[in-house]
Amino acid sequence: GRMLHATTDPEGVTFLRLARTLAGRPLYRGGAYLIGNVLVDCGPPATARAVLEWLGGRTVDALLITHHHEDHSGGAALLSARRGLTPQIHTAGIAALGRGFSQELYRRLVWGRPTNVEARPLPLVVDTGAARLEVVETPGHSPDHVCFFDRSRGWLFTGDLFLGERQRYLRADEDLELLIGSLRAATALPLRRVFCAHRGPLPDGPSAMRRRLDHLVQ
Repeated sequence: GRMLHATTDPEGVTFLRLARTLAGRPLYRGGAYLIGNVLVDCGPPATARAVLEWLGGRTVDALLITHHHEDHSGGAALLSARRGLTPQIHTAGIAALGRGFSQELYRRLVWGRPTNVEARPLPLVVDTGAARLEVVETPGHSPDHVCFFDRSRGWLFTGDLFLGERQRYLRADEDLELLIGSLRAATALPLRRVFCAHRGPLPDGPSAMRRRLDHLVQ
């Protein structure tokens, strides 16, 4: 089964909570955001059809991907084929989307195997009129990781830069030094709200980001 639960906050940001379900229970929650006519991330392959159906007649002019991991980019092939949305990702992630990448078995079971898709590189700023998002390079979790920053509103869409205040272990491909540098860069921005891909909009986001940075430094 699959789960899609959409919530739109008073400021007009829609969070799609996505998961593959087993016996009705979500295995691992992921997410995507719709801001104006921009979709940030699109969830795993397992929920791609649910996202496509939910979008229905809504206008989406851009699909931005924070990084190539399948729980963030896995719906891109279907959205490209059915909605004509070419995913935009950091240049370091284009080959992973286009040619595929190795997945541990548990990731394949939880999220599904992504279909290869042609992507194009992100510009410095994505401006669709309805949304203006600056691309902030934040490597560490993956070499191609970026965040998207709406400066006029102080909104930061963090992909997997946050995840939690206390991280007990790193993935084999994560780089702690780069992660700390990226968190320093992100927390230096004039933040008002923080939107995590897995946890949704964070209450007290800017402070939570600073606490995560302090925890990693210690």
